[in-house]
Amino acid sequence: MTTGPASARLHGELDLTAKLVLGAGGMVAAYLIAAPLCMLLIAAFRGPADLLPFEPGAHWTLEHFRAIYSDAALYSQVIPDTLTFVGSSVALNFVIAFVLAWLVERTDLPWRDLWFSLILFPLLVPSVVLAVAWIFLLGPNAGWMNVWLRGIFGLDGSGPINVFSMPGLIVCQALASVPFVFLLLGPTLRSMNPAFEEASGTSGASPATTFRRITLRVLLPGVLAPLILALLITLEQIELPLIIGLPARINVFSYRIWYELNPASGLPNYGGAAAVGMPFLVVGILLLLLYNWTIRRAENFVTVTGKAWRQTRFPLGRWRIPALAFVIAYVAAAAVLPALVLLWTSFFGYAVPAFDSLGKFSLHAYRELAANRLFWLGLKNTLLVAFLSALIITMIGGILAWIIVRTRFKARRIVDFVSFMSLGIPSVIAGLGVMLLYLSLPVGIYGTMWILVLAYSYRLAVTTRIARAGLMQIHRELEEASSISGGRWLATQRRIVLPLLLPTLASGFILLFITGVREFTMGLVLYSQDNVVLSVLLWHLIEGGNSAPAAALSSIIVAMVVPVIFVLRRNFAPRSE
Repeated sequence: MTTGPASARLHGELDLTAKLVLGAGGMVAAYLIAAPLCMLLIAAFRGPADLLPFEPGAHWTLEHFRAIYSDAALYSQVIPDTLTFVGSSVALNFVIAFVLAWLVERTDLPWRDLWFSLILFPLLVPSVVLAVAWIFLLGPNAGWMNVWLRGIFGLDGSGPINVFSMPGLIVCQALASVPFVFLLLGPTLRSMNPAFEEASGTSGASPATTFRRITLRVLLPGVLAPLILALLITLEQIELPLIIGLPARINVFSYRIWYELNPASGLPNYGGAAAVGMPFLVVGILLLLLYNWTIRRAENFVTVTGKAWRQTRFPLGRWRIPALAFVIAYVAAAAVLPALVLLWTSFFGYAVPAFDSLGKFSLHAYRELAANRLFWLGLKNTLLVAFLSALIITMIGGILAWIIVRTRFKARRIVDFVSFMSLGIPSVIAGLGVMLLYLSLPVGIYGTMWILVLAYSYRLAVTTRIARAGLMQIHRELEEASSISGGRWLATQRRIVLPLLLPTLASGFILLFITGVREFTMGLVLYSQDNVVLSVLLWHLIEGGNSAPAAALSSIIVAMVVPVIFVLRRNFAPRSE
């Protein structure tokens, strides 16, 4: 029987160092998430429009809500456009992602590992890069596809495809979001016990009947959760609505916030932007709560038990060629053609490929970038902000995971919810909250790289969830043995827990680093000449009509993130059988 300090630690009491570390981690997490949101809430009720919330002359008012929500354009255009954009793109995205995940995880599709890697391409590349590529391909006047189609069919004028339209925006957003839903659906399909389907087949049911009556019903909870997250992600999008939707006069909620901060004339309306963001934030949190409820219900549909079973892959048979054609079509539209058009434009300029163009090969666009001071500043800022924010999130997320899994604190469920809530906060809302907070606080970091580090560090849910799963696989007996041997909490974590948890944390760090590299919205909201990042620099090149430098910068960004595909492939891809 153990006695003394070791026994106390064994039964859940923490030493002073542990309390300080865990308390500091919880306070930092609360600050990163709650402080900007509180400032956002305050700003929505402070006016007038041309003053910050705590500037002299500011007062409590409802004028922002009256101005925003009495505007007829909100109900005649913004809400209808938002519902059409979000609903249609999510529906199309989900159908494509489910078919791809089904083919890769549950069938004998050839070269599954290769397709898995290529399908991930849009997930790693900033959406603004994909937007540039699709404009080069599908622009109504000089887009490659349109020039080819007009030449083949003898058509005059512009088109026939116009990316600057609601259908164009919906298709582009759906293609860009497919990899995210594909990754979420993969484990659900991979871990499904095929016994139910085999029993249905043995009873004489056709494959279509089995899929409709058995497979879909069993998968329903695992399918609903990615669907809800897809709604959240699409609702917060600003990149494609800004670059593709704005020329088509499509006005969604996320863009309306950007417009309030960057009006055509006059000063930014911070309170108006905050007022627009309030229902936006409420909808995000409600969807997040629905997601949490859905994944809890999934336990009632568990199909992986302690009994041994082997995954069964359905033979495609005569559907093999159509299945391959579907996968190739998606990979070509979302990965291969965008990469080729960016490379070609960076070397040969914005012209449709032809044999006589080969003599025009030039590195001028890359030399122009290299001579641009903002490129080197953006490259440094992008890498540093992505690295530091990923490091902060990994550290804080690991601490929160330990609190949730290893302690008996009554507040640990609140800690879990606060960290998880970061998933439901759109980037444009988080960026706006951070901007208002540090414009009001006399700390002198607004307009610097450090405000981006703090803004990017609010997404704690990623590491918290990953670290929780890793900690649950490390039996607490190891920590108890160290405690009994006289090891203090910090030494136990450093020598035992951290080395075992490091691979899990490293995977989360890589994902967060890539998220930081591809982040556009918060960088755009918090932009200044001193804290520019590559994605925002790319946006300014597009605005200025600099197609070749924009393509060159896009190609560099792609080259930076492509190696990560192999890391994700090793950790998440299905094993060949």
